[in-house]
Amino acid sequence: MFYRCAIAALVLLGVGALACTALPDDAKKEDGAQEDKQVIDSKATHQTAAASVNFRKELNLPFASLSTLGSRIDAARRTPDPVVLAHTANELSVAEKVSGKQATLTSSALIKEAAELAKLRRQATELQAVSRVAQQIASEAELVKSLRAITDSAMAEAKADQLAVQQNQEPTWAPRKVVVNNYTTQYLTLYVNGIYKGELDPGLTKVIIVEHRWNPTVLTAYGNEDIETWGPVNIWGRFKTYTWNIQ
Repeated sequence: MFYRCAIAALVLLGVGALACTALPDDAKKEDGAQEDKQVIDSKATHQTAAASVNFRKELNLPFASLSTLGSRIDAARRTPDPVVLAHTANELSVAEKVSGKQATLTSSALIKEAAELAKLRRQATELQAVSRVAQQIASEAELVKSLRAITDSAMAEAKADQLAVQQNQEPTWAPRKVVVNNYTTQYLTLYVNGIYKGELDPGLTKVIIVEHRWNPTVLTAYGNEDIETWGPVNIWGRFKTYTWNIQ
């Protein structure tokens, strides 16, 4: 059974409990729930590290800060930190305007990446910060609008949870478990919706807990270097325990 919590409405009414109603079958399909699998297999995906982009050369600018921009982007991705990622996008946007050119990695792509990460993490302060930076970068009005909507939702959820605790309401959410099997020879770093969940050595298994209340739950793993990732994999809550085989 899948549930959607009417949190925003309850906050407006001043009710602390999380009243949930069952989703109809068509809503389940829209949410991706009918494609939910209990066992997921993932293979490595290769991506280009930002450090491999020569921003000074491609933008034809002498700025010393451009020499470290790629490594700072990679570090923000690996942390992961959507606010730092947004600031690097803003820095790159200024360089693009001065140069009149764009590098292989653009500020537009970078700010959208920061926004997606902020949406995954669903931290109100991070969402607000990324939204403000996006406002400084031209032609990102729709992105700012979507960030504001999720910020409002995240703040409503936090307020509803706080009210429920204050009124000693019974919990309405059972955390899910994900059993992660590392069949690779790499040391993996695991994330759930952009939140760090620990390391996993080659050939070992780790159980991670999903604490958040919203869907989807997005699983990602990074290898020894920034160029190999596994996921993102979405799970939707049909099962109490999932198995993720990383190959």
